[in-house]
Amino acid sequence: MNEAGLEIFLNISVNFPEINIIKYEYEKDLLIVEVVLFEEITREQEEKVITTCKERMQALHTLNKSKPQIFNIKFRRLAGLTFVRYYRDAQSLYETEIDLLICLLRDEFCEYLFNEGNIPCNSFKKQMKRDLLQQLNNKYGTGYLFAYRDHGKLCMFNRNTGGGL
Repeated sequence: MNEAGLEIFLNISVNFPEINIIKYEYEKDLLIVEVVLFEEITREQEEKVITTCKERMQALHTLNKSKPQIFNIKFRRLAGLTFVRYYRDAQSLYETEIDLLICLLRDEFCEYLFNEGNIPCNSFKKQMKRDLLQQLNNKYGTGYLFAYRDHGKLCMFNRNTGGGL
């Protein structure tokens, strides 16, 4: 398991209230970040966001001298909402990349971006990381982490066991 990927997973889960769902498939070292927009955006808006994200992320990767193996943005429209999913390999991911992604989405869709409020607490993140690493190494070995927000609460699960962490 990649400890850096788990660290990024935890930081993103706690630090970005705009994120609806974050998944970390630690066997594949794949991070999936989803945000929700309270409107169905047009194909033109979607293409603009994809182009802008790719350009800005490419510049960030050049500065960081990193080469992402997985980099994808997908949109899904459903019942008046738009779900934006960002797929990245955790190995070459920096938290600043998620900062940039959220800033770009805020700039483009500020009035439509779902946000549940901030949760700042570094000691909470450190303790959660220790607990998760211990549980994952002791009980599960391999698997798939899943986190989402429910009324401001962060809920995390191991998909292999179906249990909460």
